[in-house]
Amino acid sequence: MSLADFMLDQLAIARRIVEDGDEVVPAWRIETPEGAFLVLTRFDEDKPEQRERALLLVSRFMSWKMATSFVLTAETWLGPMAAQEALLAVGASYHQRLAALQRINQTETAPRFDTLEWLEADLVEDMFWSLLPAGMKEITVEEITELARIFGEDGEMPAQRLS
Repeated sequence: MSLADFMLDQLAIARRIVEDGDEVVPAWRIETPEGAFLVLTRFDEDKPEQRERALLLVSRFMSWKMATSFVLTAETWLGPMAAQEALLAVGASYHQRLAALQRINQTETAPRFDTLEWLEADLVEDMFWSLLPAGMKEITVEEITELARIFGEDGEMPAQRLS
């Protein structure tokens, strides 16, 4: 499947979560030579240090697993001017940078989703494009042990094998 196909699949899952009335937890589908992994990164939006830590850990996980691409799917607030929530998918590989946004309109009966908007890559924070490992990254034995604990089955961000 292509990066865009992975993004569309992840957005479909996020839409079902919103339709069920649940919160969309930022989800990372990470493709590696070992197969695909899903990592959920729960953090308190009011604590930016938690977001920064989650991004750092996901980036180190991608280096450890030699990731070749990722798709991040999250629910986002478009700000006071738009006063609207949306689903966002960001996909990155060594050959592509894609981003898509789908606005959510809350109605009395159920959420309604606008048409998917494909965004220009330069509208997305540069930080996302730098998360995919570039070149050889040194990871120490101690760091591998720590990453295995964090992303292990009982860790704070379990990495679920998808394939």
